[in-house]
Amino acid sequence: MMEKYNHYSAEDFLDDDDFIRHVKYQRPEDVGQWNDWLSSSPPNEEAYKEAFVCLSAMLSVVRIEPEPQAGRQSWLILERQIGTLERQRRGRRLVRMFAAAAVACIGLVLASYWYYQAQVSVVTGYGEQRQVVLPDHSTVTLNANSSLTWYRAWNWRHGREVWLTGEALFKVEPGARAGAAGGSGNPAERFTAYAGDLSVAVLGTTFNIRQRRGRIMVSLLSGKISITNRSRPGPSLILQPGDAANSDGTAVQVSRIVRLTSQPQAWVDHKIMASGMTVQDIIDNYEDIYGYHIVLGNPAQAAKKIDGTLSLETEDGVVNMLANILNAYIHREGKTIYLRPK
Repeated sequence: MMEKYNHYSAEDFLDDDDFIRHVKYQRPEDVGQWNDWLSSSPPNEEAYKEAFVCLSAMLSVVRIEPEPQAGRQSWLILERQIGTLERQRRGRRLVRMFAAAAVACIGLVLASYWYYQAQVSVVTGYGEQRQVVLPDHSTVTLNANSSLTWYRAWNWRHGREVWLTGEALFKVEPGARAGAAGGSGNPAERFTAYAGDLSVAVLGTTFNIRQRRGRIMVSLLSGKISITNRSRPGPSLILQPGDAANSDGTAVQVSRIVRLTSQPQAWVDHKIMASGMTVQDIIDNYEDIYGYHIVLGNPAQAAKKIDGTLSLETEDGVVNMLANILNAYIHREGKTIYLRPK
């Protein structure tokens, strides 16, 4: 099994999940396995050592914020060292070798720092849905007009973290990155989704987050999650399957999903499943997904409540159904739709 590493370059080692886990966690079983491999005198032992030193250095310094003049100071130190070598007459060859090694090391650290801080973002446009598979094989289905962001160096970081704006359905793999059991509680395996001021922490579960118009709704479909308001210190809120937490930025209220006026996961099938949902809520939902602005000719109709299933499959579906329900004409002017009473 370890023979595959005999021809790895330093870059190959840095991209290997087993090598990263070995350097990061130093588990006895991993250390023994790698030491046995080293004892066989592989031809690329120097590449292994270079990758080990590089990754160890990165993992030990990433939590330290560099001083603004750190780069300049590094060069000043390098210049002083070069000057010392010259004064001691150790030869230009040694000086050139030292300088090249220092520059290469600085370049490697800077490249590694960039990789550690770089982020990946997936953005959906109006009327678009997209499924994203994260590095731990968790899946996220993004609704229209939404975005999901995570760090490129997923395997190097402590825990699994993503940032959401808009709406998404999460199906999280339990401890997928290092094979931990779903209920282990290992912080390195915890999955955290951030939306506005709320952070949602899980180990393995399915839940929906909707962040629209200054409100955040978290609906738990299976498993268990804890919700923390990062702007208001206090105990975490634990949700059980079927719970929905609604936050307006000042307080979080919990209710049962079955009592909501709309089912949170229906959008995945391009639907609105309404139960006492107001016309205004339906209009807000439509505007968030398709980017249009709907104006009611009779504003009092906004409070009218609707039961049933509305299709979001096309831009015209909801508009035509609202026009029939409200007995209104449809008039379009650019991105504005007017529903005028007949």
